[in-house]
Formats: sequence, structure tokens, C-alpha cells
Amino acid sequence: MEKVTCMEESFVHCPKLEHFAFKRLEKLLVICKEWEELKIKERELKMKLELKVELVDLKLHKEWEEIKCKREACEMHLHAEFEDFRMKAEFVGHAINPIVKIKSGFLKFKMHFEEEKEYYEKLVECQKPKFLIFSCCNSRVDPFKILNLELGEAIVVRNVGNLIAEYGEEGSCPSNHAAIEYAVKELQILVIGHNNCDAIQSLIKVQHEQKSHFSEHFKNWVKIAEHTCEQVKELHSSKNLDEQCTLCEKECVNLSMHNVLTYPFAKEAVAARKISVRAGYYDMRKCSFDRWSLDTIDGEGETYH
Repeated sequence: MEKVTCMEESFVHCPKLEHFAFKRLEKLLVICKEWEELKIKERELKMKLELKVELVDLKLHKEWEEIKCKREACEMHLHAEFEDFRMKAEFVGHAINPIVKIKSGFLKFKMHFEEEKEYYEKLVECQKPKFLIFSCCNSRVDPFKILNLELGEAIVVRNVGNLIAEYGEEGSCPSNHAAIEYAVKELQILVIGHNNCDAIQSLIKVQHEQKSHFSEHFKNWVKIAEHTCEQVKELHSSKNLDEQCTLCEKECVNLSMHNVLTYPFAKEAVAARKISVRAGYYDMRKCSFDRWSLDTIDGEGETYH
């Protein structure tokens, strides 16, 4: 039998000491268990903390990305607004360099061209316009802008006062004649007048005995509408000058429509309902557009605000 140590003997022969040792051991076991539990909790809390940090980081990163996108969009918008303001300020102030304007204008169109390249590539091969538009050459009245037309959608003839002479009265340069002859194949004819038309107003002002500053060449051209303006003045003598000018501007559109029908090939095409002749009147102050026609195809006409 192995030799029993003094301590073992003391445990065997000292019940009090044995009781004390067991009590201490129980206490140590409790402490160890508590320590293990705390260690588990510590790991859990650490994991939760790391997960929370990741979630917070993810949320912050998402917010940062959103703010970055908004900032970049704001910068682009600010840049575009600044460029637009600068160009308009230069234009209004007459300080713009015409060469710079031509260059910047084309480069802006080039950007649009690249965005709609497929459309413009097809347009190179052929054009299929739907309208022949007669409009005033006034710089504030561009049919493509007013009617939001794309290149290729309309043939536009612009002259002083959007006037069309009667058949056989076109003179030595019958550009209107050639355009109408081209249009009768399939195009719809639209004559557009506008308010504040210097050409038409010059005729009314002559009726009011106000001196005109235009040349003889200009006066000879607008004589196409001279009789019409005289009639407006006679029929509406009680109205003021501005009201008479507006009436005359619209009546001159009707005159041009009537003159289209003096061209035999145009009259024949309208009678066969291959084409129609319509009128438009653009009010640049109100930004409104009146539409009507001489026939009954479009009913009473409309005003677009």
C-alpha cells in the first residue's frame, strides 16, 4: 500500500478541515462558472458590437453615397444653370462673340446628335417631312422651337411678315411658288403669324400716318398685305392701334392661306383632300398659339395655352 501523505492524513483525520476545503472548492466552482458565463457574455457582446458597427457603417456608407450622388447632381445642375445664365447674359448684353456662339451652339447640338445618333443616321439617307410651314423671319419666332419640331419633320419657308403672294405675282424669285409645288405631293401647309410683327405693324402705322423707317425694297414686299390692312383699319376704326395690329396680323395669315389656293396645283390638291391649309398665330407675350383653317376639316379652331 502506498504511503499516505501528511495532508491526506490530515483530511482523513480532520473533519473540520475537510469541510472547509469542500466549502472553498464549492465557492471556487461557483466563481469559475460565473467566470465562464461572463466570458460567454463578453464574446456575445463583442459579436453584437461588431455586428452593430458593421450595420452602422453600412448605414453611414449608404447615407454617404446618397449625399454624394445628390451633391454631384446639384453640381451638374448648378453648372448647367450657370452656363445657361452666362450665355443668356452675354446674349442680352450683346457681349457675345459670334464665333464663340457658333462654336458653342454647334457643340451643344453635337451632344444631342450623339444622344440621338440612330435617328440622325436615318435622316441622312432620306427626309420625310409632314409640314410645309410659312413663317415670319422674326428672330423671336422659330417654328421648330414653338412647335417642338425635330430636324426632318418640316420644311420651313421664312420671310418678312409670313406673306405669300398670289399665283403669278411672285416676281423674279418665286421661292414660295417652288415650296408650294413641292408641298402638294404630301405635305400639310401651315402659315404662322405672330404678335408684334414689325412688317404688318408698319402697314397699320402708315394708315395712322406714322412714318415708316423701312426701305423701298421692304415696302414693296409688304404691299402684298397693304389692301388687307386698309380693310382692317376701315372695319375696325374704333379700335386702338394695338388692337388693329393684332387683327391685321391674323388677317394677313388668312390672306396668305387664300393666296396658297390661287396656285392651281395647290387648289387641286386641297379639293382632292390630299393636303390641307391651316393657320397659326403665336402670341409671344402670353405664350399661346391659335390654330384655325379656311375649310371645315378642323372645325372651329383651337387656342393652346
